Amino acid sequence: MTESAIHAGLAALWRRTVKGCYRGCLRNARLIQLAILLACVAALAFVGRFSFDASSDTLVAQGDPELAYFQQLVERFGQREALYLTYTPHEGELFSEQHVSVLKRMQDELAGVAGVLQVTSFLDVPLLRSPPVALSELAEGYGTIREGADLGLARDELTGSPLFRDLLVSADGTTTALQVELEDNVPLREAKRELDALREAEGGGVDMIEEAVAADRYRELKTAHQVARAKLIANVRTIRAAYEDSGRLYLGGVPMVSADIIDFVRRDMRLLSGAVVMLMAGALYAFFGRWRWVLIPLGTVSVTVLIMLGLLGLLGQPATAVSSNFIPLLAITTISFTIHLIARYRELCIVGFSNDHIALVYETMRSKLAPCLYTALTTAVAFASLMVSDIRPVAEFGFIMVLGIAVGLVVTYSFFAGILVMIPYGKKPKPQAQAALLTGAFSKIATARPAAILVLSVALAAAGWAGISQLSVSNRFVDYFRSGSEIRDGMVFIDENLGGTIPFEVVLELPPWQPEETDEDDDFAAFEDEEPDAFPERYWFTPARVALLDRLETYLGERAEVGKVISISTLEHIARAFNDNQPLDYLQITAVLALMPEEIKASLIRPYASPTTGELRLSARIHETGPKFSQEELFADIESFAVQELGLEREQVHVTGMAVLFNDMLKRLFSSQQSTLFAVLAAILLTFAVLLRSVRLAILGILPTALAAESVLAVMGLVGIPLDIMTITTAAIIVGIGVDDAIHYLHRFREERALGHDTLTAVRNSHASIGNALYFTSITVVVGFSVLALSSFVPTIYFGVLTALAMVLALVANLVVLPALLIKFYR
Repeated sequence: MTESAIHAGLAALWRRTVKGCYRGCLRNARLIQLAILLACVAALAFVGRFSFDASSDTLVAQGDPELAYFQQLVERFGQREALYLTYTPHEGELFSEQHVSVLKRMQDELAGVAGVLQVTSFLDVPLLRSPPVALSELAEGYGTIREGADLGLARDELTGSPLFRDLLVSADGTTTALQVELEDNVPLREAKRELDALREAEGGGVDMIEEAVAADRYRELKTAHQVARAKLIANVRTIRAAYEDSGRLYLGGVPMVSADIIDFVRRDMRLLSGAVVMLMAGALYAFFGRWRWVLIPLGTVSVTVLIMLGLLGLLGQPATAVSSNFIPLLAITTISFTIHLIARYRELCIVGFSNDHIALVYETMRSKLAPCLYTALTTAVAFASLMVSDIRPVAEFGFIMVLGIAVGLVVTYSFFAGILVMIPYGKKPKPQAQAALLTGAFSKIATARPAAILVLSVALAAAGWAGISQLSVSNRFVDYFRSGSEIRDGMVFIDENLGGTIPFEVVLELPPWQPEETDEDDDFAAFEDEEPDAFPERYWFTPARVALLDRLETYLGERAEVGKVISISTLEHIARAFNDNQPLDYLQITAVLALMPEEIKASLIRPYASPTTGELRLSARIHETGPKFSQEELFADIESFAVQELGLEREQVHVTGMAVLFNDMLKRLFSSQQSTLFAVLAAILLTFAVLLRSVRLAILGILPTALAAESVLAVMGLVGIPLDIMTITTAAIIVGIGVDDAIHYLHRFREERALGHDTLTAVRNSHASIGNALYFTSITVVVGFSVLALSSFVPTIYFGVLTALAMVLALVANLVVLPALLIKFYR
């Protein structure tokens, strides 16, 4: 016996063994369902550990050098998270006894909330001109509104203050903001630092168990932190609600945005998922007319989702704003599996395949194993492309989908098949006239005018590049929320009235302070109330350095994209009031710093200057509600100004902060998706070639998918849907969805050709059979996903609309363009 004959015999034996095992499982369907039930019970034990994560570190690229620099900056200068509660009186002046009394009570109540470190308002800021305080008396104290300062003078001083205008008080004096600083979670920060250190040391002998323990500890602390923050924000909102009769109040700040995103995602999953299921149920019943074909697919989807939630809880893998839509995507994949199986089962019933129900179910599952398996593989390949991203939530999204697709396929071939065996055969089904009408029309179009269809497709592909060229990357957080929603209204109000929203920093690196710079014999030492060496670093603050900051701060203030800017220069402008509005000289600067109380230094000097490292920091905020602009160009302009106009070296200027990190993350993600998309298409092409055993069929099969993906991206560009952290993954999702239709169609086409039919007949027969299943799948998903347009989270709306559009375009491409390609180029 030859070696090839031995291999063939072993392969045949393996196939018979697998077939026998699967037949045996079907004959013991109740045992299958018992195993599924046990898996669901086990999953329920871990579902409670499943969580959401919308923290700021999910919006940056891990391993980004900019992130490391920013983290060092935060450690050096300090930066606590804060909420901002604005207050605009309904009636009367803000600077009146009535509203000052309201603000006192509100501030005291906020300060008493668990987790709040301190609350800053205009009631407690130092007043130097209400009435005027002599510079030599500054160390002895200063007035505040809380201590009874003149309200009229205080209004004039604060609305004209370079520091507090547009920070705590609007320029017109009608609105104030209370800054609610939150306690720093030191154990969480230490756990994150420990975990990062272990991950960076991977491959260097790090104990994997130690890393797993550190990861578990970090997740537990983070979950507890999110729960505590959500409770804190709820308490702040309760306090706000108690004062809505006195004024209009808005709440803002990064912690609130993170908590609200989690709430949006949870609410969408709870409410909209139910609506999606109901609409899908209606579509399935309309297509098949029997409740079994509604309940079994939805049961299969439910089991898949439950097991996935349990697995994610077991693995400690949270969902983020990016991966929160994994449930509806899994529903697409699983519904697709079940609808194709239902269509095949009904087809076999119509032709009278067998009176043995188990044999009928087995043939249904066997005949669709190859297309379902390869559909799962190609879809998994598309989502696996996301796993190479260094954007953590994107990579996790890819992992979740790859795992979920595998779970969906296993559940379909166990739960779905087992339930189908256990349900009586029932009456013989009838062909669906509605589906036959549409697929028949597509068949006539494809077979009658294949050349015209291909010419039109080429023209559409060429025109699509015009739309793709208009795609833009958006990093405006305000655009993530619906108009009229509380979070958007608050962000817009703060942006327009209180100096912008998203922060960024500009750091100038100058020669550091040296102890020998101290001059203890200066004439002004007599003005100091403290020891001469109590703050020796003050000698580092020279007029030249302050003037350098002043020029940069003035430049930023002239940019329409930039809101409030604070630096040491801001404080120097306040001090000019004591010097006939003239810039301070060296002796005056050091004298002011020597006389300044320690609490003012701690809040107004140390966060913006580090003499020991030679760094000067400008804190700025971006206006997000104005005309759209390129943040990348803004940051580049700032660096160019510092180099060309201020005479600094490039390495002395660093623009950083959350706005920069988020912008860098989007750039890196866009670049990685561009580079991996062609690799994904090549991998899918190889999979097609293996499945279909024909390179020509593989090439013809992938072209309609590529056309559908290009068309969706072109529509995004033409209608102005930006690429953000969610929509930027659209190409991978479209490819993953689109190849499903192509695989099922080509698999049936190949079967028709194997029966001896010519290409034209094979196309017509494929439309009459598999075309119906493609139609049912696409319309079911489109109907179900239309409800996502009701979400308050704009990325979820885009996700629903683009997914529905992708399904429609994939259906048309694979029932019109693909047949035309086969007719013209396949012999």
